[in-house]
Amino acid sequence: MNPKTKLRRKELSELSKLIKVRMEVGELECVTINEGLIDTYSKGKELEFNTFRQWKEKNFQVTKGSKAFAVWGKPRKVPVPDSDKDDEFKFWPICYLFSQDQVEQISQ
Repeated sequence: MNPKTKLRRKELSELSKLIKVRMEVGELECVTINEGLIDTYSKGKELEFNTFRQWKEKNFQVTKGSKAFAVWGKPRKVPVPDSDKDDEFKFWPICYLFSQDQVEQISQ
């Protein structure tokens, strides 16, 4: 894993811990950590978040220089490194999202 990805995972993990605490004390009314992350990123605004591909399918392009918002992707079962057994563990990839404030309509 490259250093930038490691740093991004660490930042997302720390933010997720804070979100979890806020949910437990009733500060956030979210069902999932990702909902809490999106709520935090939205800062009270009604924003639509999509992946790069989803925006492209909607005929939008991400504005150059836009920084993605990180959330957790769907967990995957992956083999345990350096294990003789068929052990597996869950790995949560990072999913990168962009809001409608970061895209523009593709002209035809």
